[in-house]
Amino acid sequence: MPAPTGVRRTQGGLLVSPSARTIRWGSLPVLVGLATLAVWTEARNRGNPAVVALPVATTLLCMWLCFLFDDPAAEMTAGRPTPLPFRRAIRVAIAVPAVTAAWFACTWIGPLSGPTGPMVASFAAEVVIALAAAAVVVRRTGNGGGLLAAAAVVFAALILPVAVGRPPSIDPAYPPFGQPLSYWPAVGALAVAVLAIAHLDPANSRVRSRER
Repeated sequence: MPAPTGVRRTQGGLLVSPSARTIRWGSLPVLVGLATLAVWTEARNRGNPAVVALPVATTLLCMWLCFLFDDPAAEMTAGRPTPLPFRRAIRVAIAVPAVTAAWFACTWIGPLSGPTGPMVASFAAEVVIALAAAAVVVRRTGNGGGLLAAAAVVFAALILPVAVGRPPSIDPAYPPFGQPLSYWPAVGALAVAVLAIAHLDPANSRVRSRER
């Protein structure tokens, strides 16, 4: 039976503090600094940061989210009645706004005048890809698999567009297939599906398999 809304609200409030403490905040300023430096350097060289520097900065920031589900307190909280998706949703609600703020600031460096539609779509897709990769890796290998998830994000955001794109480009305005406002939402929707599957209860899956 689902918990009442008031109970979930209370549980969420109690989870905010321990969730915030166990997020790896120390590495975020490093990645924000690298992302800012990449965009600023390209702008200083009179280039267009939107073509290469900003996509690289976006990937750097999203790589931090690949470690979001490496929760040192997971074993202590796993036996409690709060569902895993709910606990992770709290972590996402804390971490994603911080990454979004840093990314938004990067879109105003140098000649950039704020995010465009393709930039926003690619950023949103990469955020979901990072969360989906993190969930899959933790489910398969346990805590400590953030590097594998980060490699998946780099492949999806940087390597794949260069390998199959015509012309090769990591500019979000020129995706490998179709138009940016159709390609990136499709990629994001696929990542959402993977994220949802990664949070299915294995015990329930085994029960359904036996019933069949």
